[in-house]
Amino acid sequence: MKTMVLMRHAKSSYSGDLSDFDRSLNERGSRSATALGKWLKANSFFPDLALVSAATRTVQTFQELKISCPLEKKQKLYLASSEEIFHQIRQITANSLLVICHNPGISEFSQKISSEWPNHSNFEAFPSCSTCIIDFDITDWSNLKFGTGKIKKFITPRDLGVF
Repeated sequence: MKTMVLMRHAKSSYSGDLSDFDRSLNERGSRSATALGKWLKANSFFPDLALVSAATRTVQTFQELKISCPLEKKQKLYLASSEEIFHQIRQITANSLLVICHNPGISEFSQKISSEWPNHSNFEAFPSCSTCIIDFDITDWSNLKFGTGKIKKFITPRDLGVF
C-alpha cells in the first residue's frame, strides 16, 4: 500500500516586480499552509518524502506545513502537466509521498489518478492549498496507473476555517 498527499501551493502574492516562478506566499497562503500542516499531523499523515516544484511559492508552502521529511525540489514540476507529475512520481521509492505543485496540472492529475471523485464541490477546481489524500494498492510507485487511487480525504483551507 502506498499513500500520496497531493497539494496545490498556498495562495501567493501577485507582483509585477517578480517572475511567476519567484512569487511568494501572501499572508493568507501562509495561514492556509500552516493550518493544513496541523491538520495533516492531527490526522497522522506523515510523508516519507516531499516532491515539490522548485518555484518559491511551492517551497514556501512545504516550509509552512512544518512537516519533517526530506524535500526534493523538482524544476520539472513547475507548471507541470498531469503526465509529467505522473512520470516524476513513478520514479520515487518512498512509501508515503507529499507532492506540491500547480494548477491546472495538480487538479488534472488528481482527477485522472483517482478511481472515484470525492463528494466535494471544490475537487475539480482544486483551489489554493487544497489537499487530497490518496491510497494505492501497489508496492512500488513504478506500478502506478491512472484511475487506481482511492481518495481518503479532500480538504481545502476554507474547510478548516481559513479565509
